[in-house]
Amino acid sequence: MSLLKPRENVGIFVSYRRADTAGHAGRLVDHLKTQFGQQVFFDVDSISPGANFHKVIEETFAKCGAVVVLIGKRWLERDASMPPFGDSKDIITQEIRFAMESNLPIVPVLVDGATMPSEATLPSQLATLSRLNAIDLRHTSFDRDLQAVREQLGEILGAAQATAIEKRFLKHFGSSFARISGWIVGFSAVGALWALVELAVAGIVISQHGLRGLLTPSLSDPEMLRLQAVWTAAFGAFFFGFLGRRSIRWWRHANIVIWVALAEIILAGLLAIGYVVQVPEARIMDVFDNKKIVASP
Repeated sequence: MSLLKPRENVGIFVSYRRADTAGHAGRLVDHLKTQFGQQVFFDVDSISPGANFHKVIEETFAKCGAVVVLIGKRWLERDASMPPFGDSKDIITQEIRFAMESNLPIVPVLVDGATMPSEATLPSQLATLSRLNAIDLRHTSFDRDLQAVREQLGEILGAAQATAIEKRFLKHFGSSFARISGWIVGFSAVGALWALVELAVAGIVISQHGLRGLLTPSLSDPEMLRLQAVWTAAFGAFFFGFLGRRSIRWWRHANIVIWVALAEIILAGLLAIGYVVQVPEARIMDVFDNKKIVASP
C-alpha cells in the first residue's frame, strides 16, 4: 500500500435482527460512530420498496472492511410467516453470506449472555461462523465490552492506536473527532508546509545576513516575525494532525505531519536560542515583538 494513498474499505457493517438486538444495535452504532465516523452502516433491512437488495448490499459492503454480527438469544428464531435462517430470502442470511463471499472479517458479538450457535444449528454454507472468536456485549459491563469491540475493529481496519490523551478526548468529544476527514489532514499538511517554507527562507536570510535576519517579516504577513509564522503554522499543523489521527483513511499521513511539525517547532526554538546567544543585547522576547521587525535585506 502506498504511503500517500488513503486507506480504502474502512466502513463497518452492523448486522442484527430487530426482534432480537435492535436496542443494542442502535446503542452500539452510536458509540462506534464516535470513533469511526459515518462509515458505520446498518439497517439494510429498511431498503426502499422496489430497490434491488443485492445491488444495495453489494454497494454498501464494497465500502466496508469489517462486519459486526450481533447475536442475541433469539437470533435463530423466526416467526412461521418469515423465511427461516439459512433461507436465501432471509436478510441476515444474505448479509452474512455476502460478507463471507467478499472475504470480509466478521466479528460476532454475543449480546447479554447469548451463546455462539453450534455448527449443527447453522446452515452448512454458514457453518464456519460458529468457529469465529466472539466478543461478549453485556448491559452490565457495556463500556468495557464496547472497548473490546472498538479495539478489535481498529486492529482489523488498521486504525491508529489511541494514546491516553486521545482516549480522554474521545470520551468527551468523540462525535466531533469522528467526523474528521481528509481535508483536515490536508489543512494540517498545508500548515507544516508553510512553516517549512518560512524556515527555508529564514535559513537563506541567516546565511546572508546573520541571525538578525530572524527579525525580518514573514512571507505571508508583513506584520509578523518569521519565527512567529513558523510557530503559528507548526502548532496549527500539530493540532490538526492530532485530530486527523482519528481518520482511519488518513491517520498515517497525520502522523507524518505531526512529526514534521514537532521538528519545525524544535528547530525554530533552536534558532531563537541561537539568536539570543549570538546577537549582542538580544532578548528571547525579540522574536515575539512585532515592533522589532526590520525590512527584509
